[in-house]
Amino acid sequence: MFIDLKDIKYEVLIDVRSYEEYKQMPLCHYNIPIINQEYHEFLKNHIYLAILIILYGLIKNRKMIRQELLNKSNNRKNTLVIACSQGRLRSPIVYIYSRLIGIESKILKGGIKQYYQPKRTKNKWMSWFEI
Repeated sequence: MFIDLKDIKYEVLIDVRSYEEYKQMPLCHYNIPIINQEYHEFLKNHIYLAILIILYGLIKNRKMIRQELLNKSNNRKNTLVIACSQGRLRSPIVYIYSRLIGIESKILKGGIKQYYQPKRTKNKWMSWFEI
């Protein structure tokens, strides 16, 4: 169900974040947004409603999302890898939807943000406290 970026070979990588998020961190081949930037901003301020906002976006945009998933999978011939920011909500929901319409899919493990965050370096003084 989950796949690391380094293990992607022939799969098609799909970003389901908003178009604005996709442009800031363009890791994927294609962008099929499940919600727009306005809904994403609302979601960030009302995180307790996140599942409802994402499901609403899927239901509202289901015809477009279905058609795009079918197109990008070459009418179910190619496997898709679905990705979002952290791989916790948007990509699993689109993964389930893609599986329901018969498309072989996986989820990018850990999401996209991990590839754009600066690597933390160890403080030589703190390493003494590590176990």
